[in-house]
Amino acid sequence: MKLKSQTHETLSTFIHEVGIPSAIHLDDAKELVHGKFKELCKEYHIPCSYTEPFSPWQNRAEGAIRELKRHTRRKMASSKVPDRLWDFCAKWSSDVQNKTSSNRYALEGRMPYEAIHGRTPDISSIVSFNFYEPVWYNDQVSEYPNPKRKLARWLGEAYNIGQAMCYWVLPKSGTPIARSTVQEIPREYLVTPDFKEEFKTLDEVLINNFGEPVSDTNDSTDAESEAFSYDINAPLLETPLYEPMEPESCQV
Repeated sequence: MKLKSQTHETLSTFIHEVGIPSAIHLDDAKELVHGKFKELCKEYHIPCSYTEPFSPWQNRAEGAIRELKRHTRRKMASSKVPDRLWDFCAKWSSDVQNKTSSNRYALEGRMPYEAIHGRTPDISSIVSFNFYEPVWYNDQVSEYPNPKRKLARWLGEAYNIGQAMCYWVLPKSGTPIARSTVQEIPREYLVTPDFKEEFKTLDEVLINNFGEPVSDTNDSTDAESEAFSYDINAPLLETPLYEPMEPESCQV
């Protein structure tokens, strides 16, 4: 959606993908009170209620939008994401929050996605990759002797494109592409000189195309930001050797 006048398209998409909502609580924005949005609500017999002017606290969605913006800003600051990629990061943040359980009483321990769709979501994309982390993908148009495996930045799941496990990646060209051949880079390879040089070249090209990364913010150093940060220069952690414990002898 590029214009506020296109707000009705979001409701149309929701009806198509999820179903007709039983009711909608809105603010007094003109694009919601009049025009095609109002006509769409009348067409599908959707009851609408409105908040008092200048009273955003009367709409619970305002708080959710605030937390989504905070989560997006923290992620972009911690992972040094260029400002122009905010839409991809916001979509990823929305996926994380929709597919993560919270302590909200109304959800009864379920995820928001499950409460709306009635089924358990697939969280493979969330647990397999981190936003804007370096990944490999196969470039089908690359000809011999150039390697088909290319380096890119991961931008999230590509919905309605291809089959499952299809993702948006940002290659050196600066144009996001959807690929299902995305692979995680082994941690041991991340510290090699060859990879660091290739990774540096990729970031220089992306910064030249998209500008400098988002600067750090006051709330980008909390535990949530640390959990979603990604640093290729972090030291490798050795997996401790597992030693089975012998059961204690039973005494009669």
